[in-house]
Amino acid sequence: MAFHDLTKNKIAPPSAKALLGLGSKFIVTPETTTACLQKSFERIRRDFSISVFFASGNDEYLDMDDYEYDQYKNRSKLYIKSKWKPREVDLPSWCFGRLDRFISKVRRIFKQRRAASNLLPYQNELLELLLNDPELIFPETDKGLGPCAVTYDQYVEACLKHLRNTECYDILTEQEAKQGIEELEILIEAWLHDYKNSIGEHAHKFIKQHMAANAASPFGQFYALFKIHKGMKDGAWPTRPVCSDVTSLAHGLGKWVNEQLVPIARKQKSYFKDSFELKKRLDTLVLQPNELLMTCDADSMYTNLQTEPNLKEVTEYIRANEHRFNHCNIDALIEALPLVFRSNYFKFGDLYCHQKSGTAMGTPPAPPWATITFAIHEEKILQKWSELLPFYLRFIDDGIGVWRVDADPAVFEQQWTEFKSEMQQWYGLTWTFTEPSNTVDFMDLTISIVDGKIETTIFEKSQNLYLYIPPHSSHPRGVLTGLIFGQ
Repeated sequence: MAFHDLTKNKIAPPSAKALLGLGSKFIVTPETTTACLQKSFERIRRDFSISVFFASGNDEYLDMDDYEYDQYKNRSKLYIKSKWKPREVDLPSWCFGRLDRFISKVRRIFKQRRAASNLLPYQNELLELLLNDPELIFPETDKGLGPCAVTYDQYVEACLKHLRNTECYDILTEQEAKQGIEELEILIEAWLHDYKNSIGEHAHKFIKQHMAANAASPFGQFYALFKIHKGMKDGAWPTRPVCSDVTSLAHGLGKWVNEQLVPIARKQKSYFKDSFELKKRLDTLVLQPNELLMTCDADSMYTNLQTEPNLKEVTEYIRANEHRFNHCNIDALIEALPLVFRSNYFKFGDLYCHQKSGTAMGTPPAPPWATITFAIHEEKILQKWSELLPFYLRFIDDGIGVWRVDADPAVFEQQWTEFKSEMQQWYGLTWTFTEPSNTVDFMDLTISIVDGKIETTIFEKSQNLYLYIPPHSSHPRGVLTGLIFGQ
């Protein structure tokens, strides 16, 4: 068990590894077992009633006409959880007797009692010590490499380093931030009024519900992940800025935009879903002796995706290709894009900020947005360089390809340099490349060329602490069975 002590003088107590090494997902057993089961009983009663109701053949959608059934099948996945339950008169009498007898027996079994701790005594003492330490905090590291320890001042300075970037962020007064939110609310309400029928009842209610739920505090929350895999730079650990917008006014609309952008992102030539799909496609390759592997990585892609030029490019792209994207109302999507990507108002402590350029990691549509924006430029590159780049895929900000190396080193250098230069020509986005070689590390794979075929093995960063959730964590037992595949 371990953690990353990133404090300047290594002031975190070494014994902290016995606690932090359990991982941030470890759940400490509460002092007592659950006493009030009323909510659980209500849920069981409703779920059982619904199951009985529909098992009796009450499938309302079977009575729909073709149009209504098509709307039913293609409705938005965004919805507010229904509180509907069948009327008692629509259920057989036996189901209530069975439920009552079941609940009565459960009540006799489950009594509140003191629970045995799943931490050792010294771990409980350590937990209390760390929770009350005024100097240390324990954020997560980037890429899921485990928890780390930093000082409060160190963390604040790391975050302010991003927020002082005046090209990306404005620091606002509270009044300015609230005025921005008020204007945004008016714009979203107008959009909802104009496109209520187009987006469907489920999505409309979903967006309205999130606006109402977040109205009291309609700002996102800013935090940072420490990029320990990058190493220290200028005496400090680099961080990845993240803005969770779950509490923001535009969160519901952002979820809708994400739902519309994902099908567009999947239609890009360089798109692949995950490592499983990547491996399948790599396994089909048969390479020539002069074909080598290359990778590219965008530098802080979300932050460096300039908002205004990319909004213009994506709008024009969607308009020009709307015959390919018939899954949504194009006008509704195009008008929603600036409402989401210009409206990142958030807080960090007592600071109010607005992101005026770039896309916040933590915004729902950020991944498909990043995929689509560069794909517009990428498509032109792939057409031009198809003879030298016969295979190329990209997962958001990480690209992999096969490069045909010319026998003349001077020609190769000229071609390779020109290609890299053209990749950089997209509104300030910069890419770092690995030189063509027989072996590359990409995502979670080490990919090698062996006798003209591709072979892969698992790749994991050296800083990985392998902090799997221990079996004595207070997770539901059903969760534990999925840990091996899930992690």
